[in-house]
Amino acid sequence: MIKVGIIGATGYAGQELVRLLYGHPEVKIIKIISETYIDNKYSYAYRNFTGFSQDSCLALDYETIADGIDVLFTSLPYGVLMEKLNDDILNNVKVIDLGVDYRLMNSTEYKQYYGKDHKSIHLSSRFTYGLCEWNENEIQVAENIANPGCFATAIQLALLPLIKEKIISPDVTVDGKCALSGSGRTLTLGTHFVEANESVKPYKITNHPHKIEARKAIEYFTHEQVKLTFVPHIVPMQRGILVTCYTKPTMKIDHDFIRNIYEKYYHYRQFVQILDRGMYVETKWVRNSNMCHINFEVDEQDNSLIIFAAIDNLIKGAAGQAIQNLNIMNGFPQNMAINYVPTCI
Repeated sequence: MIKVGIIGATGYAGQELVRLLYGHPEVKIIKIISETYIDNKYSYAYRNFTGFSQDSCLALDYETIADGIDVLFTSLPYGVLMEKLNDDILNNVKVIDLGVDYRLMNSTEYKQYYGKDHKSIHLSSRFTYGLCEWNENEIQVAENIANPGCFATAIQLALLPLIKEKIISPDVTVDGKCALSGSGRTLTLGTHFVEANESVKPYKITNHPHKIEARKAIEYFTHEQVKLTFVPHIVPMQRGILVTCYTKPTMKIDHDFIRNIYEKYYHYRQFVQILDRGMYVETKWVRNSNMCHINFEVDEQDNSLIIFAAIDNLIKGAAGQAIQNLNIMNGFPQNMAINYVPTCI
């Protein structure tokens, strides 16, 4: 039985971790940690746990955080974990970090995208990048995981087979749509219902950190440098991500040729599904699941290839992929505790 603790358990991704891990037959949750709800029952913060959990939220103490647990999930805003994480903690517990602090960036890049000096950048070498469908062998022997970001996950799953096979030009434009839960549970003016409802708006047009994460991860997996133009948008829905990738083929292609490329990489991957021709992806068909749906359209007149991918930002883009990583690390079936049919309504 794997004993786990969860830091940031009352954020949206943290709540999904707790909910899904409650159904994991090989996991026991030992510590639910939330600075906001110290000593309150978890069901006080999330009443959907009423009748399921009597656990109370614990204070965060980095001195004792590793005591009594095997794996620590961390789901914190950027720049928080890097202040406290150290070698002593990593020597005593495995960490699966849903945050951004140890995802591929060097100190200069981190300062550029997050406006902070990284206090523990040297620890990045102790983390393995956890894109499950592309880094399984490394994850199997990993001590710690940097869980990929939601947009970065969708972009990579959509593009990696085509870039790996040199099917498309390395100059790619991506339009992204993300639900409000992607901004976290803490309310801001931009995520206030009155401000966000009945409106769609771009944000972080040139400096979204998932842009550099996706670009560097693509280079890591394919050894190809990509010029990525990425414009994310906030849409007034609760959960879901949709990316539309505009690419130029490097050769003559047709629909069957591209489909065969995707099947080569994803045929045995339960959580990445290539939809039938003409069935375009929608966020509602992956809601509350660890699934990624992909489809594409070949525009022969303009010699272009447009790829679409949809995920649930809180599950495949966060908690679900983190549990998939846990399963790979421990030799469990990858779908353990996350083998759910999406809920469409």
